[in-house]
Amino acid sequence: MANSAPLDSIEQINEGIKQTYNSSSGCDIVATLDGVLLGNLNGISFSTTREKAPIYVMGSVDAVSFGRGKRGHAGSLIFTNFDRHAMYDIMEGAFATGADQDKQRYWYWKKQTDIPAGGRSKLIGTTFNDLTALGIELAQPNYSDQVPPFTITLTSMNEYGNVSVMHILGVELINEGSGVSIDDIVTETQMTFVARAIVGWRPLQVGRGSKDGTSFNITETDILSRLKRLTAVKQAEDLVNIEG
Repeated sequence: MANSAPLDSIEQINEGIKQTYNSSSGCDIVATLDGVLLGNLNGISFSTTREKAPIYVMGSVDAVSFGRGKRGHAGSLIFTNFDRHAMYDIMEGAFATGADQDKQRYWYWKKQTDIPAGGRSKLIGTTFNDLTALGIELAQPNYSDQVPPFTITLTSMNEYGNVSVMHILGVELINEGSGVSIDDIVTETQMTFVARAIVGWRPLQVGRGSKDGTSFNITETDILSRLKRLTAVKQAEDLVNIEG
């Protein structure tokens, strides 16, 4: 009768299998908006395009080189509508824990005084100690395109415990569309966006934790601390420092 392999060897083999190439499905991925979990997102797509044009010279029918131009990032978001607008919780600040600053995180500066008809000037005040004298105040967005830029982070963790993460930095929403009909069982809202940068998928090392699986922690990179930072610029600086 062959000797059975020691328990430690079996665990090492299993650990080696877990550390090989692994894939994840949409069921394994969560999306966060500056650390706020998007609970109604059911799809996201993104792309990067760049202008490249051939350069020709006399005497050659083929391009001798290619000029490189501007780069752009864009994509789309698909939300499932329940009993509220797709971005209701974000625009309302429903995720806030009590502080007004958290509730107003995605508010915008609203102009109270419009230019009169004909472009005529008018007196709006004699003191300019703050922005209210100019008729500007912080207000809750009415449309998704009024939401200030944000960062979307996709975090994947499959049943093997493998974690990977990617970022879409400086997202600006530009278009929104939805609709209902007698034949639609599910109501969806689609939005398109442009972005400043995309940081592609990369794996993160996860500690083995206890045997009951209750104390797995990310050891190589602290994702949660980075997600709590609010600006895309700060997150981009952190990524440069980590990867540099």
